[in-house]
Amino acid sequence: MRARISYDKFDKSRALGCYNAGMELAEITDQAAWDNYVAASPYGHPLQLWGWGETKRESNWQPTRLALVRDGNWVAAVQVLLWPIPRSGRFVAYVPRGPVAEAGSTVAHELMEQVAVWAKHQDAIYLRMEPAWEGEGLDWAGWRRARHQIQMKETFLIDLTMEESALLQAIDGKYRYYIRKSERDGVIVRRLAPGELGDVFEIYEETARRAGFGLHSKAYYEHLAARLGEHSYLLVAEQDGQQCAFLWLAAAGSTAYELYGGVNQIGRDGRVNYFLKWQAISMMKTAGFITYDFNGRVSEGVSDFKKNFAPREADYIGTWDRPLNPVMYSVWENAWPLIKRAGRLVRGGR
Repeated sequence: MRARISYDKFDKSRALGCYNAGMELAEITDQAAWDNYVAASPYGHPLQLWGWGETKRESNWQPTRLALVRDGNWVAAVQVLLWPIPRSGRFVAYVPRGPVAEAGSTVAHELMEQVAVWAKHQDAIYLRMEPAWEGEGLDWAGWRRARHQIQMKETFLIDLTMEESALLQAIDGKYRYYIRKSERDGVIVRRLAPGELGDVFEIYEETARRAGFGLHSKAYYEHLAARLGEHSYLLVAEQDGQQCAFLWLAAAGSTAYELYGGVNQIGRDGRVNYFLKWQAISMMKTAGFITYDFNGRVSEGVSDFKKNFAPREADYIGTWDRPLNPVMYSVWENAWPLIKRAGRLVRGGR
């Protein structure tokens, strides 16, 4: 995907490097230009959107948007998040579901090589990426499979190019009954306006208490809803005028990506979450997206619920690291289990 858009060149004295004659790395500071590129690219992903990076600031990440530019045209791009390692003066550089480039391509490799040089000059001890690329692994020199992950590599995907009737028919028969029942009961699914949160946080709190997982603050979700803007698809199911379930997706490029979901007791009793899920799939198809990503195969119960919507199991290549300071990288990787239990980095990256 090419775009002729203004960009800010880096100072060459920062030694970013240029591995391919005619290509250079540029920092993108125009939000509209960035989001337009991510949304228009077939390789774009919602976690590469400007608003996702800005929301991560609340978890102490520092987003930077970089593009590989040739003759004024972007040929690939990536949003990198820097996380400061406390009391060290060093950083972790992380790319969630990027870069915005064809999987495993020469251009993607070129971009990430230049980003590695950039990250080293930001005092990052390693560069980590978790692209939404299916496959067995990565054969780039200097990159290694990470011992730990932030995003899950295992997920479920639905091909939204299928006819809607075929998508519905593939769903488990019991689930189709629940969908029809919600329709008969007058359940309404609607998309909240950008920045609107409705009763979503209260529903999510009830869901979290029941399932035993933690949440960000309400302000975090309010800011996310506002910052994702038109790329946010926050869907709520209403029964008798009361919001009783929600499903939150972000969508860009060819992908609609589930972020969060929850249902209160009223919604559970009416099984409205089945209808809500189907409406989300249908809405994303109508909007022109190609892939519906369930964002993970997790606990048995949740996975069973997802599987009955007839997705296919998919495995991304996983988490890959480019060590930039081998000694500190080794120390960090050994300390990761303790950091993960503390929850600071994991909550920030997701």
